[in-house]
Amino acid sequence: MRTLLSFLCCFIGYALVQAQAVPKPRLTVTPLNERVYVHVTYNVYQNSVVPSNGLIIKTNDGVVLVDTGWDSDGNTDNTEDLLRWVADSLHQPIRLCIVTHAHEDRVGGISALRKAGIRVVSTPLTAQKSVKLGYEAPEAVLSNDTTLNIGQEPIHCYFPGEGHTSDNIVVWLPNQQILHGGCFVKSVAAFGMGNVADANLNAWASSVRNVMNRFGSARIVVPGHDSWGDTQSLEHTLRLLEKHAAARH
Repeated sequence: MRTLLSFLCCFIGYALVQAQAVPKPRLTVTPLNERVYVHVTYNVYQNSVVPSNGLIIKTNDGVVLVDTGWDSDGNTDNTEDLLRWVADSLHQPIRLCIVTHAHEDRVGGISALRKAGIRVVSTPLTAQKSVKLGYEAPEAVLSNDTTLNIGQEPIHCYFPGEGHTSDNIVVWLPNQQILHGGCFVKSVAAFGMGNVADANLNAWASSVRNVMNRFGSARIVVPGHDSWGDTQSLEHTLRLLEKHAAARH
């Protein structure tokens, strides 16, 4: 009887854990045009499933990724799904991955990329911070304002100033008029600032204005999370910062 009760308690406990576990969707990929796609991977943040956006850029000399899949705790399933999708759907090698800052939703899948022989690059600060977080270091080759020309596709990596983190960069595709803002830019669907543990809330608004001045002609702006759209997301980020500042005072 005692054994049966122990078994039932264990079973019920396991069932409760399973019931509370949040199922995560798998990778989704959405084309923005014939050259650029948004890859969306999912993870759990504060007991909710949250999407994370990166880019897949098809060039005449292979594919460039902007950010890895959102992987954590040594699990690289999301990034492995991303590699399979590129191989099966685009039939091109991945030449490079650009990491936009050192958080797990940007650099978490680096080990899967390195295992596949894919070069991963970032700014020196992102490389340093990645190591401190326990990840492999991307190659620290990006300055604060760097244009990479890959397969006749210019890819402009720009540090606008501190904001979501001290190392956040944005990626601008001038031929496509597409801006990947990463977590530095909030979606118009966002109601708050999200994770601000490493943020510089005093500098963020000024940094957003730097992006607006440089890339205000963007047709599409892709934030780090949730839905993408046009430059309204930059203006929305400024409004959220104002609201957040008012709530703090």
